Amino acid sequence: MGGKALAIPRKIAPRVPELMDLAFGPISGKPVMAYYYVTYKCNARCVFCNIPDGPMDVLPVSQYTPTQTSIEHFDILKELGVRLIDFTGGEPLLRKDIATLLRAAKERGFRTQMTTNCTLYPRRAEELRGLVDILNFSLCSPGPEPHNSLRQDNSYDYVIQSLDLARKLGEHYQIIFVLTDDNADLLPGMIELCRQKQCILKVQPEWEYFGNDGVAVQHLDKARAVAREKNVYVNWAELRVFQQGGNRIENRACRASNAVIAISPDGYILYPCYHKIAQRIKFDRNIITFFETERWREMQDKAGKFKFCQDCSNLCYIHPSFYYKVDKNFVLSGLSDLRYTMERRRIEKERARSVAAERETSVIAGEPAG
Repeated sequence: MGGKALAIPRKIAPRVPELMDLAFGPISGKPVMAYYYVTYKCNARCVFCNIPDGPMDVLPVSQYTPTQTSIEHFDILKELGVRLIDFTGGEPLLRKDIATLLRAAKERGFRTQMTTNCTLYPRRAEELRGLVDILNFSLCSPGPEPHNSLRQDNSYDYVIQSLDLARKLGEHYQIIFVLTDDNADLLPGMIELCRQKQCILKVQPEWEYFGNDGVAVQHLDKARAVAREKNVYVNWAELRVFQQGGNRIENRACRASNAVIAISPDGYILYPCYHKIAQRIKFDRNIITFFETERWREMQDKAGKFKFCQDCSNLCYIHPSFYYKVDKNFVLSGLSDLRYTMERRRIEKERARSVAAERETSVIAGEPAG
């Protein structure tokens, strides 16, 4: 959006509605969200992801940003107006200090998000309790297959265990379901599972970006057909971009560096995004003044217009971009996200009531409350 950015308060309220977060970036003229890569390492080998075996995994762990420096990064992000930090990877629970980082982010008023394959969650759940506002559990099918085959691990049982554990601990959890050609017909079973586990099913189409095929366009209709079902989140703007063949550089849907800052494990901004890096920029306090320069504004304007941006459907960057231009995608995404917010709150209230009732029953029966 053009024009001078509005002044924004320094203190970030930790509990404003989620949709306010989405609006805050366009109002301020700065990214509202940060993908903070805590590691490129992963103990799974998902067929739709190349991060653990991709070109960036040559970075040795010895060069990763130390804990205290990461916390200093959060202070910089706060000054930049960022409101949500997505702690990502790789598998973020491979970082020994992940709870320390999450706690530091929460203390600074950020909303936090993390996605895990769940293999390590059961053993770390207690130390993570209350530190993640949006806890995403990755699940590809209602039964062990094709989940384990698609992820090339044996994580299905860990996901089911993690769902029950997170429910018991009162966490804000949901399922990320990557829609592929191999599991599109399993959507009804996934919805039923989410209703049993009292959580949202977030349907995310597989995009093509490293030689994988991506989900066939005809399978998007299956996602659209369940978009209004209870316990389901489908973003209509995402489906529209997919059906149009992805980002178009002449009329970009993606404004990656406008909406999102991607920061590598060794402390560099990955411009314009992790998946297509044109430049690495050291992330330190100098970035605050750099973001006010004409050079950065030119770089923001170029994001989504590179030749390699043509046909890209990477929703991690496209979705936050919807709120930086008022058009049909803005409206469709806004309606989808409003519905998601309301549905998520309905589910969490329902879940809290049922957990409380179960505990009361246990106390009456003389069993440990848990």
